[in-house]
Amino acid sequence: MARSKNPVRFGLNPRNFPYDKLVQVVQSAEKAGFQVVSFSDRPPENNLEGWTLATAIAVQTSRINVTHSTLNIPLHHPAMLAKKAAALDIISGGRLILSLGAGTQEDHSTTYGHHYGSAGERVDGLIDAIAIVRGMLSEPSFTYMGKVYHVDNAVVEPKPVQKPIPIIIGAAKPRMLGLTGRVADGWLRNGGWPGSTAAYKEQLEQVERGAEQAKRDPAALRRVLNCTAYVGTGDIATHTPKTFGNPGGLMGRPEDVLEIVEEYREAGVDTFHVQFLNDIVDEQISAFGEAVIAKVK
Repeated sequence: MARSKNPVRFGLNPRNFPYDKLVQVVQSAEKAGFQVVSFSDRPPENNLEGWTLATAIAVQTSRINVTHSTLNIPLHHPAMLAKKAAALDIISGGRLILSLGAGTQEDHSTTYGHHYGSAGERVDGLIDAIAIVRGMLSEPSFTYMGKVYHVDNAVVEPKPVQKPIPIIIGAAKPRMLGLTGRVADGWLRNGGWPGSTAAYKEQLEQVERGAEQAKRDPAALRRVLNCTAYVGTGDIATHTPKTFGNPGGLMGRPEDVLEIVEEYREAGVDTFHVQFLNDIVDEQISAFGEAVIAKVK
């Protein structure tokens, strides 16, 4: 098991805020030391569309990275995703992280008229998408014939600021975990907070094996966890937000949270994307920045 070579990072998962409040929340998070903000890309949810929102937030911040949890390829044609990624990376001054997934919720595609496909087809589509995005963002023109997607002398100009834009895959099952290790720059564990560090390590080992098979350094891959968070002495149960995946994460007194952070860093995690209860988000962003982010090296 390789401990990550990457510095620890904290991100914010804001959900179900009116637009003006969301801008204020993200600006506060940036001041508090959060390095990433992650937006929903699940069409049926009561959230503003994720790509438009990330762009709007990018022009009203200066340091925080913008990403999604996750961009599911059945909803995003890879060639246009490459074009949009270059634009957002330029607009943000090089702060885009592409978090991609194969899509596990059929209704998110079918209710919007998109073809969903089998699990195998969707993974093949993700493989094609990564090749197309990387090729179009790095080459003057790019031709590719995949199992699901293809492009013919496709061009993206101007090129993005980052060379390359990091690509993180949301994954939980063996084929996707191995693929993540072979081709991605990082892994976002699907399903929220793991039941234990042992459960997390079991999945991480599959990612690392994929990296080793591709002769890549497993410790260089960024490892992201989504979680709920609360820092304080109040009752944790009453301060747990409704969230995607399994609830749990960085919750308790400051010393307890720091202990959990270190436990999961030892297990291989280097990035924690947290979600606070909306009613107390302002005070929690400030408290988390002072009690946790400022203390973690």
